[in-house]
Amino acid sequence: MKLDMSDIDKKYKQLTECSCNMMRKSARKITQFYENSLREAGIKPTQFTILATLANTGAIQITQLADTMLLERTGLTRNLNILQRNEWLEIHAGEEDSRQRVVSLSKKGYKQLDLAIPYWQKAQKSIAKDIGKETMTALKINLNEITEVIM
Repeated sequence: MKLDMSDIDKKYKQLTECSCNMMRKSARKITQFYENSLREAGIKPTQFTILATLANTGAIQITQLADTMLLERTGLTRNLNILQRNEWLEIHAGEEDSRQRVVSLSKKGYKQLDLAIPYWQKAQKSIAKDIGKETMTALKINLNEITEVIM
């Protein structure tokens, strides 16, 4: 059986429009940009995001933190262990249930976050300048809508 290349081209051409692939590609590019921006502060974007979230939530159960950040608990736990080794956060038993693990930002974690914020702000301004404030605002709205719809 001979394959018709025009049919194959049509069949596989549609795959280049995959929404998941397009968003992941953008996410990788943005992550690389933030990695470069935060490197001098000695922190990775994933670590920065966790510290920033904890600064806003206060002490929180690991399961709730994973839900808040839309992360799998196992992946989050690996990152938390690194942050704990750096003494940027503390993990302790829950007050009501000692089986629960509660995580909170340490004083050293706040200092690290404070050190990183100017680098993060510079990155934020650079992206807003490059794509424009209106596009940035629309992008945030659209990404939030996508997240809500898919959940």
